[in-house]
Amino acid sequence: MATIEQTGRGRQLAIRGGIGVAGLNEFVRNWKKVNPEIGKAIRRVNIEISKEVANDAVQRGRTQNVLGRPVHRRDLAVRGIKGRARQNQASVEIQGHRNTAVLSLEFGRKYINVPTRSKKLKNNRAVSQTLIGRLPSSRPGARPLYRKYVGENAFMTQRGGYVVGVTIQNALPEIQRDYLNKVNRAIEKTLEMNKVVDIPIRISSGGTTGLAKLPKVA
Repeated sequence: MATIEQTGRGRQLAIRGGIGVAGLNEFVRNWKKVNPEIGKAIRRVNIEISKEVANDAVQRGRTQNVLGRPVHRRDLAVRGIKGRARQNQASVEIQGHRNTAVLSLEFGRKYINVPTRSKKLKNNRAVSQTLIGRLPSSRPGARPLYRKYVGENAFMTQRGGYVVGVTIQNALPEIQRDYLNKVNRAIEKTLEMNKVVDIPIRISSGGTTGLAKLPKVA
């Protein structure tokens, strides 16, 4: 299953179209009885996938614009996008608990804090993005800093937002097509690496040379 995770705020968004491999958990459990490294190999496949998707999301985030201008703090925001994995899941985490900028990048904003001279409002107040540039005190050329807010819709439709959600949706067809092949190759590689191989050692002693083989390890 491919997911978007927003940790630290009690919400997880599962993106539709994820991969469900029937019997994968049982498959991994049975293999672990024979070779514990198999579970680790499948996790490596998942982390590789999640990191690829996360990297693509970071690149997408670095190009996000609003009305022709870069989204505010987008370079900081993309630092909150991380790939994660378990033996049965690859996910992309939106670390909103550590980096609030990534939430604004992914889901947009309804309101923006603007300066005010009122001591009662502690030097700023929240106004709708649609009013930026139209307020009496707006500076010339002022525009919204973020894209239109889609957070509620993102969680309702389970499609995510502007960056991570779109990236996962675009990546899923290829992931679905290649996943089982990647798992099979990882298992084959692990089994191959664990085979005992006869390694000849050349020994030189007393002016003569010869070949010796290590004894097989049971």
